Amino acid sequence: MIGNVSIKRAGKTSTPLQAGDIALLSPGHTELWRYERALEQRGLAVSSQAGQTLMRRQQTQDILALLRVLADSSDTLAFGALMRGPLVGLSEQELLDITSALVEQADGQRFFTVRTDPELVQHAVARDILVKLQRLRRRASIVTPSLILAEAIERLNVRVIMAARHRNRNARALVNLDALIERARGYSIAGLRAFIRDLQEDWERKARAQEGRIDAAKDAVEIVTIHSAKGLEWPIVIPVNSTTELYRPDQFVHRQSDNTLHWMLGGVAPPELAAARAAESLEDANQRERIWYVACTRARDLLILPHIPQASKDSWFSSIDLRQLDIPELDLTSFARREMPAPASLTNEQSSDIFAAEQRCVEESAPPIVWRRPSEHDPDRLGDPLEGVVTSESHIEYFEVVGAGARRGVILHKLMEELLTGELAGELGASVDRARELLNQLVTDVNDDEPQPDPYEMGAAALRGLALPQIAELRPHLVPEIAIWGRDEASLIAGRADAWRSSKTVSTLPSIGNPTSIPHLLCAKHMCGSCVTTCLRPVPCVAQSSI
Repeated sequence: MIGNVSIKRAGKTSTPLQAGDIALLSPGHTELWRYERALEQRGLAVSSQAGQTLMRRQQTQDILALLRVLADSSDTLAFGALMRGPLVGLSEQELLDITSALVEQADGQRFFTVRTDPELVQHAVARDILVKLQRLRRRASIVTPSLILAEAIERLNVRVIMAARHRNRNARALVNLDALIERARGYSIAGLRAFIRDLQEDWERKARAQEGRIDAAKDAVEIVTIHSAKGLEWPIVIPVNSTTELYRPDQFVHRQSDNTLHWMLGGVAPPELAAARAAESLEDANQRERIWYVACTRARDLLILPHIPQASKDSWFSSIDLRQLDIPELDLTSFARREMPAPASLTNEQSSDIFAAEQRCVEESAPPIVWRRPSEHDPDRLGDPLEGVVTSESHIEYFEVVGAGARRGVILHKLMEELLTGELAGELGASVDRARELLNQLVTDVNDDEPQPDPYEMGAAALRGLALPQIAELRPHLVPEIAIWGRDEASLIAGRADAWRSSKTVSTLPSIGNPTSIPHLLCAKHMCGSCVTTCLRPVPCVAQSSI
């Protein structure tokens, strides 16, 4: 029918039918991927608002292999799938040549992994991809999964590759990339492994997952559930999936008329069960009739009803008599397939001079922002926890320092903050109880078998720290954290001076436990406000490392 049927448009004009003028309405989501695949095999784009097949799409498999490489450098299966897959496109022979050119290990083996030195790789494409992957892996543990996924898609030109692979049907593939990024937004920083675990499980069991939504386009056939079609209309509507069987009745019957619940008990049916089932069946029949009414009234010019004599009596097709035999059969024998003319391409009148001028305009109107983080150059800052380490397959939410020092430092941080703000009374019992409460919140099923800090010791340490003569003198002026900002002719300064663990041993804090877990404390009377870069300093003798 596309190109052969004339459709009346706004303004009383008529134009040939386009793919976007057709809607396939389904009573449910069952097996809709078969319709999508059949349409795409015939060269038609699909805008599936009812699609639940995100886990069946090739885009999901490609992104899953990419994420597994970023999270685990020892996952050679995912690395091979990525390099051989459509995102990179290396052949098996090319991978073998790259591997054979590498230096032999101590055991005589050669391995081509994401940790391989790019200088040893002669293949230009493989070397470029390897450099990009290693840069992304350095950031994988310090940003959220959605950000690292979006950055990986940008750096590896995934959108360009998807658009070239699917050609005129690329819209669906591109919005599915956005759908995967959106799924990752629910995971916090360093939650990449948890996101991969959940995505892998959904992929293996082909879970139903909503695909990305494509904006209504004139060159895409729309597949919509009947419930979602309320209030919409199309020139041509075709109900599909009508052979889907109806839902089987539940064991429990809820009769809405008197708000009662009925069920069989021990094989004995109560006297009201039959009446309740009859009332439920009547209500379901009325509901199916209303759904069919919605489907049949969405068509503006032509409604095409299926006629399937072999359909089951318990199917949507048989739930209502649409009297298909009383209407003429649609004859398509006189229609020949027509290729819709491509839109006229505009001549590119942009010259190199015009491009250079526009580039200068963009650069002048949007100066680049350079983020400077001085703390990244501190000698006590840990390096990339992934480099040079074969990570295990345990799916954890974050990389934690071995031992209980980090957890203890966080609790001391919180205790001192609440003591300084007045939220916590300066009594030993209250401090110990609060430390125990915080410890219970931090301990999870994953790490509850690790050595735990002592709540009594932490509560007493916080009080002793604030009772030191040097700190007690400045106690009225101490604040746990302070916002700082400023500017000069070339840069802006913004941030927050926060309480944290000092990384150096402080010999002036006797008998208060582990001194490396005493937080920084800021003295507000040293903040003159005119120059935050010189007046911001920690309290003397409390912590000697820079903030």
